[in-house]
Amino acid sequence: MRKKNLLIIFILVLSSFCFAEHLQMSIRYLGLKVVNVDMIDNDYTLTITAKATGLGSIASNMDNQYQSSYQGEYLPDKYSKVIYQKKYSENRIINYNRNNLKAERRSRISQDLDLQYPIMADSRDFFSALYYIRRHLDEPSTIYLDANSLIWKADYRVVKKERINTILGKQEAFVVEVAFQKISQTARERSDMLTNNLVNEDNVLTLWISDSKERLPLKAKYSMKPFAVYWILDAYE
Repeated sequence: MRKKNLLIIFILVLSSFCFAEHLQMSIRYLGLKVVNVDMIDNDYTLTITAKATGLGSIASNMDNQYQSSYQGEYLPDKYSKVIYQKKYSENRIINYNRNNLKAERRSRISQDLDLQYPIMADSRDFFSALYYIRRHLDEPSTIYLDANSLIWKADYRVVKKERINTILGKQEAFVVEVAFQKISQTARERSDMLTNNLVNEDNVLTLWISDSKERLPLKAKYSMKPFAVYWILDAYE
């Protein structure tokens, strides 16, 4: 009986590793790697780190960590951010009460930064929204984001398919356009560079998602003056 129980535990542990997904991406500006991004989806938790390269640290010495604990369909219960950038830092945790449509933000830096604010029933942080979009490309849709403690609407649709060069060789990809609209009337607070750049009414975020069962984010593009910024998939396991 003991051997049988140990075998069951071993299989469960092995299964948890088998279903983990690890993406390594880089943010590139003018073709140069400026930030390395590590994204792990395991056991209903997304863990993302974004760290500036030696070259990128000249502009912003970024060393950011994000974690989203979610239920099915990538709907987060808790989201935490630890942000270290040039002249800016955050260390906060956000708990979502979907029954009351409220989020509770608690800062580990100062109680003055604590906040309760409204959300939509299906509000997601940016990263859980990205993972949701990957799995729901069949028809145009609208989802809601919690970014900078504000409600944002994100409309996304597949505009075409392209065959592109990737680290995995040539891949067929769905080209997805995501447009953002701020719903909350409150002014935006200062926040981390990824949130500010990616969730923005002035830009359309374009994603290249693989036409495969994995629906890998092969590439992303968003406009910044004077040149666009790209996210590129460097490794997948």
